[in-house]
Amino acid sequence: MKYVFYLGSYARKEENSIYQYELDAEKQEVKMRSAVKGIDNPSYLLMHPNKKVMYSVEELTPEGRLAVFSLEDMPEYLFSLPSKGADPCHLSMDDTGEFLFVANYTSGSLTVFRLDAEGKPVECTDHKQHVGCGKHPERQEGPHVHFSGMVNGFLYVCDLGLDRVICYKLNHKTGKLENTEKNLCFPEGTGPRHFAVCDKYPELLYVVGELTGEVIVFKKQGDSYEIVQRISSLPEEFEGENTAAAIKFSENQKLLFVSNRGSDSITSFVVQENGMLKKMDIISCGGKGPRDFSVFGELLVVANQYTDNLALIEYAEDTGKMQLLSHKEAVPKPVMISAVRNTNEDKN
Repeated sequence: MKYVFYLGSYARKEENSIYQYELDAEKQEVKMRSAVKGIDNPSYLLMHPNKKVMYSVEELTPEGRLAVFSLEDMPEYLFSLPSKGADPCHLSMDDTGEFLFVANYTSGSLTVFRLDAEGKPVECTDHKQHVGCGKHPERQEGPHVHFSGMVNGFLYVCDLGLDRVICYKLNHKTGKLENTEKNLCFPEGTGPRHFAVCDKYPELLYVVGELTGEVIVFKKQGDSYEIVQRISSLPEEFEGENTAAAIKFSENQKLLFVSNRGSDSITSFVVQENGMLKKMDIISCGGKGPRDFSVFGELLVVANQYTDNLALIEYAEDTGKMQLLSHKEAVPKPVMISAVRNTNEDKN
């Protein structure tokens, strides 16, 4: 099986910044196919379900941008719009493909764009500015919106600075967000960064705390959520500074993976019959600063930001055991891997 994926990086627009790669799963190797210039700090990429439009953040201060591309093969830049906040770092969509959500990290806000029938943003329908602060004097001095995702018809938004996941209801007519006040509250200093959901356990939400390296599992009880598990993703012997990064399930959702920057490791958890996690394995990420990874079959491709390289890891679905296969594919400051398709799929 061969897969094609796009990679975002921290690069100036005069440099190559968005890359197209191919993963040959049988040969267990990755190879760069091409690259494009013209976009500042495309640190997060997202493809519309029609596979004809792709979006990228331009992570900039004091105001970032949302870049839009036509996607036949390599991205063809169309236009950019202001993100209405500083350092946009994440993109997501509603379940219908009609609205796009932009998380502005530094300014702590979320911007909503309405999309036309082709997937192109046509207007900004809402902008939610969070307020407040958390316990950590440097990382939580204010709100820091890091991630959003639709769960059971609601939009859940991770705010690292507030130790909250905020639950919004989207009005599909107006494009406005309403705070339901059914927010998830974390222990002080957790810094919720990203979350993952499992189809088998729709009542559970798996959230990684950037500042603690924990996975916090929430269970929906009526109209609210309560914490049912806290489990560290760090090696027991690790000491020092660390920031957790990505959290993702394997394709059949029997395993959950977390990357950590500091311990520079990937951790696997098995999802038990009750949905709770059991730590199975921890291995080197093959570099430093594993900002992101993506799952392809029984392989992980890891983007190591600080050592400018990609690593390839194989895992066993039944045991969660992992093996580092390679780590020599060089690419400057890789920070996001966007799984796109396997080459057996129709590109249309």
